[in-house]
Amino acid sequence: MTKQELREQIKASIELMTIKEREVASIQICQQIIGSTEWKEANNVWLYAALPDEVDLNLLFQDAEQHNKRILLPVVDGNDLQIKFYDPQHIVPTGKYNINEPTFHCPALSNLGEIDLAIIPGRAFTPEGQRLGRGKGFYDRTLTSIRCQKWGVAFACQIVDEIPTDPWDIRLDRIINN
Repeated sequence: MTKQELREQIKASIELMTIKEREVASIQICQQIIGSTEWKEANNVWLYAALPDEVDLNLLFQDAEQHNKRILLPVVDGNDLQIKFYDPQHIVPTGKYNINEPTFHCPALSNLGEIDLAIIPGRAFTPEGQRLGRGKGFYDRTLTSIRCQKWGVAFACQIVDEIPTDPWDIRLDRIINN
């Protein structure tokens, strides 16, 4: 199966989930992260603003704010991602690719080594950490510079036995699903 065929198969599987099923699964996934030592010890967490077919991280945003963690969000910048500090007062409702993104008012993180934990979306994952994104390579190009733990989050239907990979595909340290 090609990467594109797998993306289409996973998209169809997610579309079969009800909104309530996605909400419940997202909460279960976030609770696993919040209960982890890595999350508790992290000060700077890289999250993402979820699209409707991705694991919703709202519970992580809430917990991070309650525990004074600094939240970082990706912003598409040409062919790369820029990592910016999250400020709920300065979020563009629909940035490039219809993703909520921090505005120019939010400063960019100058040292990616300051990220303590990265929570990464994807289209499909293997239990061993292989990740299939949406096909633009934004995350893979950025993840090569990240030294912290990189965790993928996925609905159970996004976990597959095998993903076709290329040399530039970055393996994640852990996959968390419902």
